[in-house]
Amino acid sequence: MSTKNKLKTAWLAAFILLLTASFSPGTDSSRVFGLDIVFHLGIYAILAAVPLIALKKRLTAFLVALAIAPLGLLFETMHGSTTGYGFKMMDAFYNNLGITVGMITGIMVRLKHHYEK
Repeated sequence: MSTKNKLKTAWLAAFILLLTASFSPGTDSSRVFGLDIVFHLGIYAILAAVPLIALKKRLTAFLVALAIAPLGLLFETMHGSTTGYGFKMMDAFYNNLGITVGMITGIMVRLKHHYEK
């Protein structure tokens, strides 16, 4: 299995984990504050970085990575309505911060691979 296929598999696993976490009742995220921030930053960084690294077409990779932001907002809204904990602006902020970190990382890795050729 190539590295790009492994990255795509990791992206799909991260997406499924995000879906599961978004729609499961669980506990209020404010009770596990530190872990909650790490989860939001990490999962969204992975979801934004992998398309930029694994997809060949630059525009497609950028649009897929950018589309994670409204998807995160939708998941945050749905999480609030399905669990009863309400929408949390700080969680949405950490989602977008993770996306920003992921996009910067993905662009840097993509540039590194471009100049190594």
